[in-house]
Amino acid sequence: MATRTRSLPELLGGSEWKMSLGERAALEGMLSLLEPSVSVEIGTLEGGSLERVSTHSELVHSFDLARHPSVTTERFPNVEFHEGDSHELLPAALSELAAAGTNIDFALVDGDHTAEGARRDVQDLLDSPATGRAVILIHDTLNERVRAGLEQVDFDREKVTFVELDFVVGQLWHGGSFDHALWGGLGLVVTGWELQRSAPGHANRPHDAAEVYETFRRTLAAGAVERPQYGEIRSLERQVLDTQASMRLMERSVSWRLTTPLRRLKRLFR
Repeated sequence: MATRTRSLPELLGGSEWKMSLGERAALEGMLSLLEPSVSVEIGTLEGGSLERVSTHSELVHSFDLARHPSVTTERFPNVEFHEGDSHELLPAALSELAAAGTNIDFALVDGDHTAEGARRDVQDLLDSPATGRAVILIHDTLNERVRAGLEQVDFDREKVTFVELDFVVGQLWHGGSFDHALWGGLGLVVTGWELQRSAPGHANRPHDAAEVYETFRRTLAAGAVERPQYGEIRSLERQVLDTQASMRLMERSVSWRLTTPLRRLKRLFR
């Protein structure tokens, strides 16, 4: 119980953690389920997400261009830091892990946010035998550049058993320096785990979040957005409920029951 009490402020607080609360909760939940032996994080920044990844993992390989002064070996004793370009360092590290027979249980991709950079990081992970049975979370999947790169990833391979780029949907920012910018979102890629999928052609497939948000952003730019009239919706719902209640009272009345045969005859003649 004491551990849970300490972890809640860590989950909800921390300005150095550049994730929404929903993204943090999803990451924490996935790590709690997996309790990985070996994890990979691409893009560490000030160590917000690394706090949680390292807490749940026995060993973590962290990749970033440079290490922030607050990200120290004293703070993260179970983390091996790889400083430099992940597109050069990651394939080499994956080869070493695969040669040693090490499986990567969990990976968080939050590094290069260009289209080609995002594609290469995910593609390198999927190409490696070290991700034979892994859970990969990808941050900022709503961002148009990241999304463009992910659309080019070859997910159509036997080891990939599940892909959901809108596992947690991102946000369209309002106001400030990020006005109308698309950021956030977590994508989920699973390899090796046998997961139940929906039947092919399932009718209840949601729209792609990136397309929905981009359409809304264009509508904003055109000045054609109207806020939903929630008060009007509640008023209409009350009217429907009142009407239904009145109909039930009428149907239980003596006159309604007495005239039932006449209404049946009328429908028959029609």
